[in-house]
Amino acid sequence: MAGPDPAPGASTLESPLLEQQPSTKLQNVVDTSAAARQTEHIPETSNPRDFENVYDDPLLPPAASQANGHSLDVGWRPWKVVIGCFCLTVPVYGLLSSIGLFQTQWKSQQLSDYTDSDIAWIISMFGFLDCFFGAPSGVLFDRYGGRWTLAVGSVLYVGAFIGLAFSTTYGQFMGCMVVAGVAAAPVTTVAFATTSQWFRRWQNIATGCVTVGTAIGGIFFSLVLKALFEKLVWKYAILALAGIIAGCLVLGNALVESNLPARRTATHNDAAAAANWWRTHATGIKRMLWSYKFWLVSYAIFALPHAGGRICAAYELVLFIQWGSIPMYAVSVNFGSDQFYLIMSYNVGAIVGRTLPPWLADGKLGPLKTTIMMNMLTFVVVLAVWLPVGASSIAALYAVVLLLGIGTGSFVPLGVSCIGTLCEPGIMGTWIGSAYTMVSFATLIGNPATAAILEKYQTRGLVAFLAAVLASGLVSVTTLWWTSRKEKYMGVRADAGGEQDGRDAAELAKREAAKSVSTMTTDLG
Repeated sequence: MAGPDPAPGASTLESPLLEQQPSTKLQNVVDTSAAARQTEHIPETSNPRDFENVYDDPLLPPAASQANGHSLDVGWRPWKVVIGCFCLTVPVYGLLSSIGLFQTQWKSQQLSDYTDSDIAWIISMFGFLDCFFGAPSGVLFDRYGGRWTLAVGSVLYVGAFIGLAFSTTYGQFMGCMVVAGVAAAPVTTVAFATTSQWFRRWQNIATGCVTVGTAIGGIFFSLVLKALFEKLVWKYAILALAGIIAGCLVLGNALVESNLPARRTATHNDAAAAANWWRTHATGIKRMLWSYKFWLVSYAIFALPHAGGRICAAYELVLFIQWGSIPMYAVSVNFGSDQFYLIMSYNVGAIVGRTLPPWLADGKLGPLKTTIMMNMLTFVVVLAVWLPVGASSIAALYAVVLLLGIGTGSFVPLGVSCIGTLCEPGIMGTWIGSAYTMVSFATLIGNPATAAILEKYQTRGLVAFLAAVLASGLVSVTTLWWTSRKEKYMGVRADAGGEQDGRDAAELAKREAAKSVSTMTTDLG
């Protein structure tokens, strides 16, 4: 006689296995195995080709499970999240892309006794800490989700700019920028990592739409800061800026939501489960750090100043130098009256760069080939236009900053997309955060390096330096493409071999489950 039905929520293995049909036993073991994997917080991969990058577990399913019930790429929810993440990038990277205007303002008023290099360290500290704290912010995001991480970062970020409004000395400016940089890290990490949870087929274009917030925010804040600095004193100008920032962050907090299983928050009070999660996550971090692809993509896309003995950053160093150097470069070549409009032109180009290249990457090119193409475009613009005529013609300089906006603007969304193909949604925050920690050193030296090079080697020295950095990035990303072309890590996700890999994984899972049933039957008999 069969035993009583198990209580709701109890494991199916509590019923007598010997009286069940073999197919039922097999199904119970498979279900229990899946539940065990969920309890142990082993992330599910969205691509069976990526096993070696995380846990090498062939039992992981070939498609990501959306425990919240929201399908990838489908419906209005994913695009609502994109709008929310866009609102998060506007007040951080949008403002950072116009931060050079702060430097010229400080130089002409509050900090007139300091050199350009000294003032540049304030701005660099902001960008450095934003990126440096990306790794811990990513781990917190993966463990606890983005809701509270984002809320705390948003409050601190707004508070930093309120404090900045009442600052008058170098130390006070530096302190406020330090707080702003630390607070910005969870905001940007949540913005980039959350987007990847909602998209598979259109991840590149979705990420591009999020990063467009940098370009649009750059245009917006260029106009806003120009008007505020002309009509208001420093204190009230920055208070007005803080109000605008707060509005963007409130909207972002309201629209952003996670699309991963709720188990991270549901079990975080269980000491055993929490310890197991950290142990599993540490294994994933170790494999990430041992992956040469992670280091190559970090250097080429995000900038890595110390991997493999390299001493300069690549794309992000170029990007941050552009943000800080355009106003200083314009002043040094007697085009200072056009600095606001040059920044706007740069950001107009960046809008194109953050949308069109990701669209191409979602097609047949893939993110790596698209990145190589945009690198070559930027390299040609620097050497063929900026170096020979950029300092002598305002029309040529406008053309240069517009084309540089297209080229360098594509690096961020393509970089996030490349990182997304190397990891699962469950640890996306850690990968992006770790890569941005590498970026932090590029942001730290970007503006001071610009000022120092301009002072010692003039404008041609700065342009030559940018060309050299772009060349090193091209070598790195080409190496990554060459080593990955057979493995299809960076190509189009819907490849012909994916279905076969899924069948192979399913067959192996069935054999392992059958073996487990046989062992358990022997023990119970």
